[in-house]
Amino acid sequence: MSTADSIQGGTGPHTQAPGVRAQTRVWVLAVTMWITASLLGLSLTDALVWDPDHRWIFLAVTGGFVASMHIVFHVEARNEAVAYTPSDVVLGIGLLLLNPIELLTARLIAAIVGSITSRSPAFKTAFNLGHFALETIVAVALYQLLVDVDSDPALANWGALVVALFIALVVGGIMVAGAISCFEGGFKSRALKELTNSSIFYLPGAVVAASVAIPVLVEPWLGLVAIGPTPLLWFVVRSHGALLHRYTDLTSVHEFSREVGTVADPDDIARKAVHQIANNLRARSVALRIWDNQDGAIDVVYGDDDAAELLPETADDETWSDLFANGNAINVSEVGAENGQQVVAPLVDERGPIGAVALSGRMGIAAGFDADDRSRLTSMSQQLAVAVRKGQFHAQIQYEATHDRLTGLPNRGFFEMWIEQSVSVAGAPPAATLLLDLDRFKEINDTFGHHAGDELLKAVARRIQRHCSEEHIAARFGGDEFAVFIPGADAVEAAAMAEAISTSLEEPFELTAVTVAIAASIGIALTPDHGTDSTTLLRRADIAMYDAKRRHVRSCLYHDDLEENDSVRLELLADLRTALESRELQVYFQPKVNIRSDQVVAAEALVRWDHAERGFINPETFVGLAEQSGLIEELTRQVLSQALDAAKTWRDKGWRLSVAVNVSAQSLLDEQLEGLVAAELSRSGVDPALLTLEITESTMMGDPDRTDRILRSLHAFGVNLSVDDFGTGFSSLVNLRRMPVSELKIDRSFVTDMLAKNSDEVIVRSTVDLGHNLGLTVVAEGVENNDVQTRLGEMGCDVAQGYGISRPLPIEAFDEWLEERLAGQSQQPKHAATPSGLSVPI
Repeated sequence: MSTADSIQGGTGPHTQAPGVRAQTRVWVLAVTMWITASLLGLSLTDALVWDPDHRWIFLAVTGGFVASMHIVFHVEARNEAVAYTPSDVVLGIGLLLLNPIELLTARLIAAIVGSITSRSPAFKTAFNLGHFALETIVAVALYQLLVDVDSDPALANWGALVVALFIALVVGGIMVAGAISCFEGGFKSRALKELTNSSIFYLPGAVVAASVAIPVLVEPWLGLVAIGPTPLLWFVVRSHGALLHRYTDLTSVHEFSREVGTVADPDDIARKAVHQIANNLRARSVALRIWDNQDGAIDVVYGDDDAAELLPETADDETWSDLFANGNAINVSEVGAENGQQVVAPLVDERGPIGAVALSGRMGIAAGFDADDRSRLTSMSQQLAVAVRKGQFHAQIQYEATHDRLTGLPNRGFFEMWIEQSVSVAGAPPAATLLLDLDRFKEINDTFGHHAGDELLKAVARRIQRHCSEEHIAARFGGDEFAVFIPGADAVEAAAMAEAISTSLEEPFELTAVTVAIAASIGIALTPDHGTDSTTLLRRADIAMYDAKRRHVRSCLYHDDLEENDSVRLELLADLRTALESRELQVYFQPKVNIRSDQVVAAEALVRWDHAERGFINPETFVGLAEQSGLIEELTRQVLSQALDAAKTWRDKGWRLSVAVNVSAQSLLDEQLEGLVAAELSRSGVDPALLTLEITESTMMGDPDRTDRILRSLHAFGVNLSVDDFGTGFSSLVNLRRMPVSELKIDRSFVTDMLAKNSDEVIVRSTVDLGHNLGLTVVAEGVENNDVQTRLGEMGCDVAQGYGISRPLPIEAFDEWLEERLAGQSQQPKHAATPSGLSVPI
């Protein structure tokens, strides 16, 4: 009762059409079988004899063949397929009761009826007719050959029937394997499998069929007796087949789960899944779509694109709402639910839809994907959903471990790994590592809050990525530090990239609540010149970056001299921290003189650091370190404290001298500055009108809106404001018109040589006139002799300061100098003509 009967299949509107070449090969195979059957049939005895007395038997056998074609139970395991039918029992009865021509006609009529009812295409019909003809003629020839060998009729008939049916089934199975290989290839392996199956399925089937058919030798009507045990035997075989089928299903689902469950990457899971599904369900085309929130949909297609066209685009597609609601595979073919050539199954778990899988074009003996196929696909899709979700979770963990959560850029660990992989390859091309540190980010973060800071960092990441191609790697190390790796770049290309990034970052950032402007300092290290491992390259890029920050340039290429300078910088930074803790820094005072009255009206304070081992440290050096390390607030506090203490001392002596403190860019952007100034004024008891805060033009340009707000708040508090180093910036007139300043200081670079350079004198004269027209007091720095001071007086300048008057002095020396100067004058300056003050270059 087992046989690979024929090639079957529908031709509905969604059935996959086989290739023309494959169909041609099937036609050739069908013709070959017809020719073989015809030649073999000529050797049969009584081949063309038609017995009228056999008409009722002929009709019964024909009906039996037709009925057996509709009683089929399929068992498939991977690419193996066996169909259990009662046709071999009918064939056995026909061998015993009908002539060859009668038996062949009955079987061909049944084959034609079957092709019509199943709507088989022409090439399949031709194959089935040739296949049944050859199988029948082989059975008849073998039976006639063997039935006369033994003297015992019963035993001879039974043995001959078993052998004839067995060989016929094997030949038929090999022919079916040949037809399938026309489409899928691998005829040798398929034929070998058919021979293997013959001992498992065909021989027992032949024995059973012969045993059921043999009673007709006693009396033809006893053939009806065979009908009795046939359903019972059919039930036993079907039950066994069903158990085997369920076992096969469980095994295939288990193997599928094991295969996809051992893979962590969602892409690898998808690729392996489609191949497993195609193999287990014998689908010609399989497509899988997995929705990923970060990277979009993952699409994997096995075979052609027929299955891919079935997949829903999104989980929100209303057309597929029922599919995701019930979670089961469904047919989408117009052929019918039990004969569908196209199936779609959802991938759903407790969190909702994950994706979908579609199958198109059922291969093998079955006409389409039946209920068992859909059930197996549903089980696989459920297992796949679990594996995909686990893979996505694993990928998310891996992504978060190698990427910055805020910007989505790779993190330091990933960046270092990428460098190591790139530079460790033999013959790797040169590459550049850029390390970026944002300037003034801390002030923006502290002033506008972490939300604005985070928004700014994300915007910075986007701008950096604009300049990166697919070969580049941009990363965020944390805080306001970023990095870019540029394979194949030399010093010129790296500098060009740094310049492009810097220019882009200097454009204002339009955040949700505020517009801010920043800049970046960039260090560059090259491989192999500056290192061949990530640790060395990043350390040297960091050294170059701090040098760029110190020199106030956009970028700096590492060189060996910076290594020593960096060690010195780190040691000096540690010493600066200690010096601030022990209050070792001192403020020196340089007098400022009213040019018209020649009276001292104010003093400028200059912070000094006399290092125990290194001696005098240039203020530009250690003030820059304080800005970079976050010590600038404490430095400003100590300078302001000493300056106000001096103003209090002078007040107590009857000298009303104003004092000024220069404010750095970082301090001016700090919302705590007003509180710091108010606290020190309250502590010292000094009148706010005696304090002048000096700011540079570049300081005002950093964040004009924020600077304006803070300066107006300080001005309203009673503090005077002065613009230092006027003429060296780029937006002087705009700032002067907008800012609430009361004093203008001409930079020393224009004053010192103005008697020798006519252009400098023109600038000084114009600046004096501009300041007076704006109602400002004008102070000239760098006055080195009396002739310059006299010329300034002729121009109408208000105040002078410089080495021609006095060098900066410690507080005690300054007081002695002032007392001597007052003693030589006829009047003590009780009141300052204009408020001016101490200036500390920070």
